[in-house]
Amino acid sequence: MRNFKAQFRDQTPNEKLDVLMLSEKSMWPHDQGFRVHGCQIIKAMRELCINAKIASIENTDNAPTWLSEMLVPWEQSQESDYRSFIEGWSGRWLKLREKVANHQGIDVEQYAGAIRLIKRHKPKAVIALGLHGSIMLKGLQQAFPRVKMIWYAADEPVTFHLSCIKHEPISQWKNRFRNIALFGLIERLFSKGLDGAIGVSPHDSKRLRLIGGIKSCATIRNGVDLNKFTVEPYSAKSRSIVFWGRMDFEPNIDAVKWFAKEVWPNLIRRSPNATFKIVGKNPTNQVLQLNNIKGIEVTGEVDDVRPYARDAAVTILPMRCGAGIKNKLLEAAAMGLSIIATDHAIQGLEISRFEKPFIIANKANDWVEQIWGLWNNPIRQKTMRDQARQWVERRHHWKTAATQLVEYINPMLPLDEQMIIENSHQTTMDKTDRQKIREYRNRRAA
Repeated sequence: MRNFKAQFRDQTPNEKLDVLMLSEKSMWPHDQGFRVHGCQIIKAMRELCINAKIASIENTDNAPTWLSEMLVPWEQSQESDYRSFIEGWSGRWLKLREKVANHQGIDVEQYAGAIRLIKRHKPKAVIALGLHGSIMLKGLQQAFPRVKMIWYAADEPVTFHLSCIKHEPISQWKNRFRNIALFGLIERLFSKGLDGAIGVSPHDSKRLRLIGGIKSCATIRNGVDLNKFTVEPYSAKSRSIVFWGRMDFEPNIDAVKWFAKEVWPNLIRRSPNATFKIVGKNPTNQVLQLNNIKGIEVTGEVDDVRPYARDAAVTILPMRCGAGIKNKLLEAAAMGLSIIATDHAIQGLEISRFEKPFIIANKANDWVEQIWGLWNNPIRQKTMRDQARQWVERRHHWKTAATQLVEYINPMLPLDEQMIIENSHQTTMDKTDRQKIREYRNRRAA
């Protein structure tokens, strides 16, 4: 028997929202992609005068003030909420949905608290983050047919696992194909019928449409915090390289292991005093063992990655697997760093043939020659640093992403409920559009 409290929390005012973003996990610290794009896009929406906030099942502790102001507490569900949520899963595949959710460790009682949140805040659109976002939205959609339910998938999970197959031994394929089948099943069971989904690259969006059966999928590329990741006076050490990221994340582990084995030995032979720093929390034993290689240092978690990044002459992204857009690449570009990356690392980015914000290298010999060339060419380094910052300012501003998100949601809403974008030079909504919405609202109010 489920143990429901008699009353849900009643400490939050009934503030009506335009957009409510939901997350299973806490939204701080910003050490994972869903936290970065979730918080930053809501922050940017608020700068556009859109009333948007975030709620997470897991408590978001020690958050900075700017994030705390965007948070609303999760609600305690009641028995009626639980029943309503399960009814959202009803139909031919109810039992299978329940079985899959149980396998994924979904606490339905906690998820059902979102029903109280929606009743309290009456949002026009609900956006759910993360792998289980579609599972949550499926349980809410039937109870709130007028509220638009959108899954911010970002990196499509089947695409992620497919990308890893070709770089691992056949002995591991069984588990990999099991994950591909599982996440494909989750998408099909819970995503079909949602109002929309968001991928961070065209490839991710296409897969969400094909696998999940979601008719309306948008591509909204990540931005980067240009006020945090800034260009500082150049102080990099010569013959130095840096890579950063969560070092328990499979694509990052694969990238540094491959680079340490295939590229680094040739560089250290040419320049015995060269250094390669691997910066990031939770390094696995495989990563820690790289400390034993001459010139390589695995730092583990650091308070701030920016000094380590700016201390290196070259930032590398030797990614061979993974999906979506690499936030570390955008951060490096925003800091005006010299970047070398694989084709896989830049997938999904918008780059014209006239823009050259970084160097592409795929084979080990190419990596050696490109790094060696940059180390010995400070003029080219300076040119690349300037081009990287200029490119990211043009292409990857969070306010642009937020504008695109609002313009994706608005056509789903009645005219009198559409959100009016202010303070943006990127919107296609002109003064006439804004005036039409305001006049329509006034007529309805009268």
